[in-house]
Amino acid sequence: MKKLSITRRDFLFTTAVPLVVNPFAEGAPYNAMGERIGEVTESTAIVHTRLTAYAERNNSGYVFRNAVRSMPHDKLPRMPEGMRVDDLEGACPGKAGRVRLHYSTRRDLSRAQTTRWFDVGPDNDFTHRFNLTGLRPYTRYWFAVEMKPATGDESRRGETGTFRTAPRARDWRPIRFCASTCQHFLTRDDPKGYLSYLAMRRLDPDFTAMIGDNVYYDSEPPIASTVELARHFWHRTYSLPSLVDYYRNTPGYWTKDDHDVLKDDCWPGVDPGIMAPMTFEDGLRIFGEQVPIGDPPYRRFRWGRGLEIWLTEGRDFRSPNNAPDSAAKSIWGETQKAWLKKTILESDADFRILISPTPIVGPDRRNKRDNHSNDAFGAEGREFRQWARDNRLDNFFVICGDRHWQYHSVDPVSGMQEFSVGAMSDGQAG
Repeated sequence: MKKLSITRRDFLFTTAVPLVVNPFAEGAPYNAMGERIGEVTESTAIVHTRLTAYAERNNSGYVFRNAVRSMPHDKLPRMPEGMRVDDLEGACPGKAGRVRLHYSTRRDLSRAQTTRWFDVGPDNDFTHRFNLTGLRPYTRYWFAVEMKPATGDESRRGETGTFRTAPRARDWRPIRFCASTCQHFLTRDDPKGYLSYLAMRRLDPDFTAMIGDNVYYDSEPPIASTVELARHFWHRTYSLPSLVDYYRNTPGYWTKDDHDVLKDDCWPGVDPGIMAPMTFEDGLRIFGEQVPIGDPPYRRFRWGRGLEIWLTEGRDFRSPNNAPDSAAKSIWGETQKAWLKKTILESDADFRILISPTPIVGPDRRNKRDNHSNDAFGAEGREFRQWARDNRLDNFFVICGDRHWQYHSVDPVSGMQEFSVGAMSDGQAG
């Protein structure tokens, strides 16, 4: 008979009486995940927050120590029997309550404008998005959230954050921005999260584009096979100190790709396989819940006379990857593609940049079948690249995510230039 081996940590987690958190208990909530500022324009912004039961993430929770990046998906560890999500390292249990936002053009928040109180509860994973309007162009704002329990008057204020709005379209301003992708939790390279965030913070960018694969539901333990586990992937990542600090002080634009919807190379209606009972539709809903994003999911943003960016949606409207390639097969769908072409031609910005979750030029790996640079969607890729050439878009560039390596490539037929930003950490680089 094989001898059963169990670590002291496993024993404690499987035999201890669990501490049950009542999300409606008295006492003001915290915001352990900080805030994320999104969708900034010259006059609007979204501030996203989530109320939590504790001031910090669970830094001493259970860790899947034998998991490695290259482990086959069907070999990845699942949740140990009897263990709760709250027992995992990085867990951030939510807490019901009320929240409002104070924001001002003064660092000390004097003369601040204050929103009304909003109720927050489990239906939306204890999150709330403040939709700010009437902001001044190219102006720095400071803000802080205030939190109260679901009943009672005790309140708590979070740390102060900041962002700057975009300049008016007619005004030229120097703009600095960052972009990244492939944020794999197992390959983080710093006790506080990722070294890339520390480097980007020193650059003090006007904004950051997170170009998909913000989390990896299908290739990190425990596989996110339920809504609760999928939410945990966001909690454990965006509660890392370097991310909390960065996104509290830097606006972002988020797009999603396959791994932060369901699984590798997925599309609407795909069989969840090992991800069941989690579904593609669950992934769409959770993404909208966890990041400050507008509607529709494809958008464009102007940053003064010098820059306009487009963020495309590559999962919601796509044809099945395994369908035969044809002129009708699409990643974008006809409505999004028509909008993209129309608005690019309308723009008078000095530089027009398409930010795409997947490559349009490439190169790509031979076994991939889910983007415009390979044969699976070859017809749409060739058609779009030729359209750009026919319209002489000399000041048009593509920045793509999904690739685990950095490159600058030029399509030999159309001349379209593409920059791949590479992975968030070296451990996820290819």
